[in-house]
This record gives sequence, C-alpha cells and structure tokens, in this order.
Amino acid sequence: MFLGKRLFSLCLIIATVLALSFPLLAFAPPPSNPLVVGTPVASPVSPTSSDTIKVSVNVTQSHPGVMNVSIVYTTDNWQSVNVTRPASYNSTTRTWTASIPPLTSGGHVSFYVVAFDYNDNKAVNNNSGSYFGYDVAGAGLPGILANTSNWIIIAIILGAIGSFAVVLLRSGKARTSKPRTTS
Repeated sequence: MFLGKRLFSLCLIIATVLALSFPLLAFAPPPSNPLVVGTPVASPVSPTSSDTIKVSVNVTQSHPGVMNVSIVYTTDNWQSVNVTRPASYNSTTRTWTASIPPLTSGGHVSFYVVAFDYNDNKAVNNNSGSYFGYDVAGAGLPGILANTSNWIIIAIILGAIGSFAVVLLRSGKARTSKPRTTS
C-alpha cells in the first residue's frame, strides 16, 4: 500500500511538471493583424452638382476582423465642415461603401477613410496627409463661377473696372463740356 501511494504521488508530480511545461500561449488568442485600408474609389469620376458620390474601399484584417469603416469628408478644406459617413460592407465585392450627398453649389470635396477592428485598433488612409478628393461642377456654371469665393472676386474685379470706367468718362466729359470762349 505504501508503494502504491508513492507511485501515485510520483505520477502526480510528473503530470504537474508536464502540464506546467506545456506552453500556456497555446490557449491565448492569436495576435491581432494590422488593418489594411486600400485606396478609395469615388464614382462617378466627374460628378455634377446633382450627383451622390459613392466611395468604395477595400479594408481587410484576418483577426479579429474589421468592425466598421467610415468616410470623413469636408467641403471647405477642413476649416469648419467635417462630416463622418458610416460605410456598409458588401460581402460579395468585399468592399465598404459610403455615400457623400450632392454638393449643389459645386466646389471641392476632400475625404479620407477610418477603420476600426474588434479590438478597437484604428487605421486611417488619408493619402499621406494629402487626402483624397474630387471637384464638383456647379449647377450649370463653368469652373470659375462654381464657388462663392470666386463670385466675390469677380464682383470686386467688375467693381474696379466699373469705377475706372466712371472716372474715365467723367474726365472725358470735363474736357469736352466746357468750350473755351474769348472776349
């Protein structure tokens, strides 16, 4: 009986040593792979002031997986307008797509992509700080007339030309309206 207890104790010690020597990392979750955010594609390529723009992008990660993707855009060069649009996932095309509403007054839209995985890791593709973007022609207006700031510049130039014309006309009247008479 005494030999059986020693053998049993020896077996327990060997089992404990083997269990502790087994790598515990085998039970840890696999490491997180980095999120990879591709280059977004905006369509249509040459939008008008009535076009809704679809921005599609491929975002991948094998573990733990992509949780959400958003498109962040501005219409005033990041001065005050900064809108975030959530993207939806299409498992057939394996792309994330978000819509940017029409820019009815025309102008330039800049945007970038933000993605999160299930571990709250964040990845951004902002074209190395240059952002992605597209120009929108104004409602029936050619390029330079599409922006409000361009209208202000055009008004100032036309005002200056008008003022110059008035001064020129008055100086011409002053010379011709008083004929010289001698007594």
